[in-house]
Amino acid sequence: MSFEIMRYGDMSKILYLTMDDVKSAGLTDEDFINCVSDSLWQQNLGKVDIVPRMSILLDSDACLNAAAGWVEKLGAVGFNWSSYYPNNRAKGLNQYSGMIVLSDINNGLPYVIMDSFYIISKRTAAVTAVSAKYLARQNSQTLGIIGVGVQGRENLRMLQLVLPNLNLVKIYDINPDAIDTYIRTMSDEFRGKIVPCQSIEETVEDVDVLITATAIINNPTVQIKDEWLPQKGIFIVPLDLLSLIDRKTVLRMDKISTDDITQIKSLDMDFNDGGPKIFAQLDELCVGKEVGRESEEENIMAINFGIALHDIYIAKKIYEVSKEMGIGTWLPPLTW
Repeated sequence: MSFEIMRYGDMSKILYLTMDDVKSAGLTDEDFINCVSDSLWQQNLGKVDIVPRMSILLDSDACLNAAAGWVEKLGAVGFNWSSYYPNNRAKGLNQYSGMIVLSDINNGLPYVIMDSFYIISKRTAAVTAVSAKYLARQNSQTLGIIGVGVQGRENLRMLQLVLPNLNLVKIYDINPDAIDTYIRTMSDEFRGKIVPCQSIEETVEDVDVLITATAIINNPTVQIKDEWLPQKGIFIVPLDLLSLIDRKTVLRMDKISTDDITQIKSLDMDFNDGGPKIFAQLDELCVGKEVGRESEEENIMAINFGIALHDIYIAKKIYEVSKEMGIGTWLPPLTW
């Protein structure tokens, strides 16, 4: 596959890819997991550069985020510009939107602009799956999901690839229509049983793995009491950054991992109040520098924020496939 960038005279043409274009590139769930895993290896080898996410808060919940990175192996450098507006739901709009821009490493000019919504949706779930590979009990059978939107669906798709014994998914959402959509969408994709629950307590009882995928808010209210959860052997992934989880639960974890320690410290989440320390970054688990789950009884949490490294790695792959398949629209250069 060629890495040559198409030219407009001496300037780089820009390939514009909509979300439908990105989907048309045809990357499978396994491809996304493999891209994340490979990028983690490159991260541990020091063959990347990662700029931590920066956020602009426009009101109590809405924000815009920027993150950048570089991957030597792919010759790829770029950034992800995304927004999170939870009130967009009421307007009939997505809560998340954004784009990924890659630039020519030889002259800095952009050569692809692509919608990032689909990529981020898949990447987030792929990072969960890679984390589960090292931190969940490999015989896990029961998965609880709170919040059954895009991430509720994508995480199930990815997790069943790395946890082959999953046979029961318990789901909960405050929106009954979302539950109906989830069951209709996922019943044919999941090999086991999907059970809608009437309460959060019912959802989290006796689960091996718990995913919380609700709105990220600045002043959250505890909705998952620690006594409702299994006291041994659970693996928890709070995609909503602990918006629902009791502090008691966090403090009793035997291990907490993350995809980027710098980011977790920047958000004052390094647990300096006597709780468990961050024991490993995900790249260290991937290459075997740190050991993940060591017993069936360990309680483990993975707090992953998402780093531009994964998005850039995936975006470069999609660009190459799209160029080869003739997907997207070529635009003239932005700079003359």
